[in-house]
Amino acid sequence: MSLNIPPLLRQAYAGSKSAILAAAGFSFALNLLSLAMPLFTMQLYNRVLLSGSEATLTVICVAALAALGASALLEDVRSRLLVSFGCRLDAQFSAPLFARLVETSVRTGGMAGAQALRDLDTLRQVMTGGGTLALLDLPWAPLFILGCAFLHPLLGLVSLIGAASLLALAVLNQQVVEEPLAESGRSGEASYGLTDSVMRNAEVVQAMGMLPAILVDWRRLRLVMMHRQAEASMRNANIGAMVKFFRYALQVAIFATGAWLVVSQKMSSGALFAASIMTTRALAPIDQTVGVWRQLVAGKTALQRVEAAFTAAPRPSAMPLPNPVGRLSAEGLAYVAPGGRAPILNNVSFALEPGESVGIVGASAAGKSTLARLIVGAVKPTGGVVRLDSGDVYSWDREAFGRAVGYLPQDIELFDGTIKDNIARFRACEPDQVVLAARIAGAHEMILRLPNGYDTVIGATGATLSGGQRQRIGLARAVFGDPRLVVLDEPNASLDGEGEAALAQLLGRLKTRGCSVVMIAHKPSALAGLDKVLVLMNGGVAAFGLTGQILPMIAPGFRAAAPQPMQARA
Repeated sequence: MSLNIPPLLRQAYAGSKSAILAAAGFSFALNLLSLAMPLFTMQLYNRVLLSGSEATLTVICVAALAALGASALLEDVRSRLLVSFGCRLDAQFSAPLFARLVETSVRTGGMAGAQALRDLDTLRQVMTGGGTLALLDLPWAPLFILGCAFLHPLLGLVSLIGAASLLALAVLNQQVVEEPLAESGRSGEASYGLTDSVMRNAEVVQAMGMLPAILVDWRRLRLVMMHRQAEASMRNANIGAMVKFFRYALQVAIFATGAWLVVSQKMSSGALFAASIMTTRALAPIDQTVGVWRQLVAGKTALQRVEAAFTAAPRPSAMPLPNPVGRLSAEGLAYVAPGGRAPILNNVSFALEPGESVGIVGASAAGKSTLARLIVGAVKPTGGVVRLDSGDVYSWDREAFGRAVGYLPQDIELFDGTIKDNIARFRACEPDQVVLAARIAGAHEMILRLPNGYDTVIGATGATLSGGQRQRIGLARAVFGDPRLVVLDEPNASLDGEGEAALAQLLGRLKTRGCSVVMIAHKPSALAGLDKVLVLMNGGVAAFGLTGQILPMIAPGFRAAAPQPMQARA
């Protein structure tokens, strides 16, 4: 294991310095108290058995029992300190790690996954398990070797050679199991990722008979994982057997050397048994370390992955700004995807006054959804800026910004919970606010027809709802809390005729309430009631202007509805 202390552990140490130092101090005290048994054995053989003194026997028995009781108490306190440290580790890093994973998922346009959180759990378990206890005891092994040397230098030399041999085996064990364990872990992660992907798309897999072909890849990954894991286990078992042999051989050597010294009248018989106990105690942490080496390697790997998750630059914190009125502007926007070269958007500029609406159209891969993500501050533009009331949307405090903005992504994602929870964005609120949002979105009657109304529990993917129902609940979530800006990415994608009529009414209600609207759409009918239209082509603005001017250009023969004058906010 590397001796360099990773930054994460430095931070954890800074936050739990007293607990860690106390655990180290208790380890020293525990190892000192472990000398009680060798001393008890020496006194028993050298004094009590020779003198026959019952008083001496009583005294040394009481002293030994007191030392054992204190040792048990300190062991319990040390374990509690490590558990407390593990809880503090989770409390200190779990929430920032969760936020960092969300930020990474948004930035990469994919799923960062929960592996880093599972790694944090693994790290916490290792830090509070037997491996850490063995490592805490390991530095005090020389104490018992010195004790053997105090009894006789030859015994100290034998125990030193034995301890060095076991340490060499521990290092060898690390070298022979680390690589297969790492490859096994990588294959396991890949198989779990493939499993998650198949489960999310099980309907497609079954409908098109893809399962046999997918199983070939899945089995290959599982076989690699199992083969390399078995290889590491067998190597670890081989080293473990060698460690056991050397440990017993050392006991034989200690007894043989001690017996020779006793026969030569260079040492007492009590010292012989004391040396045996101290040698066993010196080797115990080394033996335990080899036994839990796989756990320690897993902890090291988990630590590296958690560290890697924290290397992503965090979103800068910002001072909360006053509630916006809805003035939106994009100034020279450019965006290049992570790892990409060609810009998805280039020099995109437009502006909306409070209460105005704009429809964004363009061919596939023109950058429409990317523009929507930039407008809501989900990702940082490569160049340019999006401003809401002159404030940079990316640098805006996210909680305050979220209360002023509604967003309906192209792929509707609902969360485990009730419909009420999803519409309310999992915030504590009055039921009337949820009902109002549902009414504005035209979803109230539809929700009431569900088995438990607003208390209907839905799964993480909204599997209990149809596509149109998910769309309308997503719309209600977007307009919850009277936002000043609403961004809708193809809101009519899964709507039937009734849903499209409800969407048209929603746009009218938002205009009445003075809310600015950005809507991405393909159908000209969805653009008819909007104030302006922006046409994207190859990542740039091909046209931008009033709907009545732009719509005939992109949909000849289609007449836009006359713009409605903006009414006072309800």
